[in-house]
Amino acid sequence: MEIAIHNETTLAIAYDAGLVKVPAAEYFSVEYWQERQAMTGQAQGRGSAWFIEAPFGPVVLRHYLRGGWAAKISRRTYLFTKVSRSRPFREFHILAALYEQGLPVPQPVAALCEFHGLVATGAILTARIPDTRTLADVIAAPGIGSAAETGLWARIGDCVRRFHEAGLWHADLNARNILLDAAAAVFLIDFDRARLMPGKTVNGKSNLNRLRRSLEKLWPPDRLNGLAPAWDQLEAGYHGR
Repeated sequence: MEIAIHNETTLAIAYDAGLVKVPAAEYFSVEYWQERQAMTGQAQGRGSAWFIEAPFGPVVLRHYLRGGWAAKISRRTYLFTKVSRSRPFREFHILAALYEQGLPVPQPVAALCEFHGLVATGAILTARIPDTRTLADVIAAPGIGSAAETGLWARIGDCVRRFHEAGLWHADLNARNILLDAAAAVFLIDFDRARLMPGKTVNGKSNLNRLRRSLEKLWPPDRLNGLAPAWDQLEAGYHGR
């Protein structure tokens, strides 16, 4: 990757100069891509994320939103201190570090931080991983938890362990932030508010507990007996058994 920074009076863009030749704030606008008929879809259940056929390749555009009580004041703005500490820049640089280590993440393309006084808005563009579906989609499909799926659950556990060994703590590890491609390779996405501590192995208990709660919430009630063996396989993969 060729990481570069573009600065203007009230905005900054981090980008991969090997992909984006001339960075522009318009690339982070939904309306910009709609006018060019470049929108190909929108992610379900992952906040504001749109699929786009951009000149620099297929990408996913995601805007940073706030939840909870803060969303009642403003959904898109958040407290601003400095560009390097902004949510889009932090996620962009974490993704870049993970991608360059060969970990299964989408390649970061560009990130925008637009600031006005003490508030900011932001967005990020990542390369779209082709032919993927979320683990949540897999859970909803027939046959989940069957013997044919046990290898999948072990691979998911192994994938999560690799991130923890790289010093990555995921802030929202759930079934919608795990992708599987056509070959059933496993990817993690959405590293907003994640923490990367190179050289340290992360205690993954809280991440695994969050993932378990996500599976319990999404697992089809009529096939609930498949959850325990699937989780056992995931834990076995995580612990290298």
